[in-house]
Amino acid sequence: MIDWLDLDKHRRKLRPQEVDNSIIENTWNAKGPWYSDEGEDGVLAYIFNNIVYSNGDLYEQHKFAVDLGSAHGYGGSNVRHLVDKYGWDSCEIDVSKKWGKIHPRVINKFIDRDTICDTLTENGTPKNFDLLSLDIDSMDWYVLERLLEGGWKPTLTILEFNPIFKHDESYIVKYNRDFKKNNTSNYGASARAFEILLNKYNYSFVWGTQLPANNIVFVSNNIIGDSPTLHLKDFHSKPWYESGKIHGEVDIKKRRKELMEVVFEKYK
Repeated sequence: MIDWLDLDKHRRKLRPQEVDNSIIENTWNAKGPWYSDEGEDGVLAYIFNNIVYSNGDLYEQHKFAVDLGSAHGYGGSNVRHLVDKYGWDSCEIDVSKKWGKIHPRVINKFIDRDTICDTLTENGTPKNFDLLSLDIDSMDWYVLERLLEGGWKPTLTILEFNPIFKHDESYIVKYNRDFKKNNTSNYGASARAFEILLNKYNYSFVWGTQLPANNIVFVSNNIIGDSPTLHLKDFHSKPWYESGKIHGEVDIKKRRKELMEVVFEKYK
């Protein structure tokens, strides 16, 4: 049985490597076998190699991963290790065209709540699949909601949360289909908002990364059983700014208040 309270020791942090005759730190050029920015794929591989159903039966892998917001599909990927090493199938989607090199598995398509279920169906995604990685820096919460409402059931979900909110603040960005990434904190949802949504569909929080990567992992309760799990308050003790976001000298308390009044809305 997995110790859900000690998953961090299974992280596989990438080391500086040589690319085009120069040493780089940027994991987006990773050649493998590990690819995630903060060792997430090491934890994911450990989970899928060790989980069993709560009744004691062995977990039967569907060998399928969905990556929404995959970027170019090489380094920086939460699914690449599992797909490449274990021969999983995948549905990997990103709308950006700025990458010079894009993995042949990546589908260039806009990701939206109103089309996500059709997109998954069109690209051969089974209703029951192993891994969902969600990071589109925009309407992430709404896409996840529609996916779950549509009957899709990933065993494990890893997603990016907005760390500017406290662990007990449930806020989601107001829906805007035409939203564009803008390098600010005006995106996504708080960790608590994601937790409330996923709890409704029988998932529990088991692990996460923060500073600099802000990802949280939820697993189906059919896998967890009675094993103790983490609490958001222990993982996300205080709000923080992401280093890659633009904030100037604005105090985080003031900025959060502004977001709550204008950009975000409460979710219960």
